[in-house]
Amino acid sequence: LLRRLRNRSAVISAVVAPGTETSALLMHLDRLGVAASGGSACTTGSPEASHVLLAMGLPRELALGFVRFSLGRESTEDDIARAAAAYPEAVARARRTEGALHG
Repeated sequence: LLRRLRNRSAVISAVVAPGTETSALLMHLDRLGVAASGGSACTTGSPEASHVLLAMGLPRELALGFVRFSLGRESTEDDIARAAAAYPEAVARARRTEGALHG
């Protein structure tokens, strides 16, 4: 999987967290002050797994936990550090949310 994602834009980072759903990840990232998007750009906002990610060979269960971070001219090192620090916490919170809903 990582080999497939290495040929990517220098300003877009995409990450997958098994055992999570994109909507939960985005909610927790937002609460932590980090903006991100779900799925591929052509399916942002859709609750379904992106057809683009599936065509890349990503299994559906992983494509449902896919988050995309985009950097721009105004992005700072502090922005990147904040996102990198918040992501593991958002994943942990999303997994707890999933566990509470399905447990």
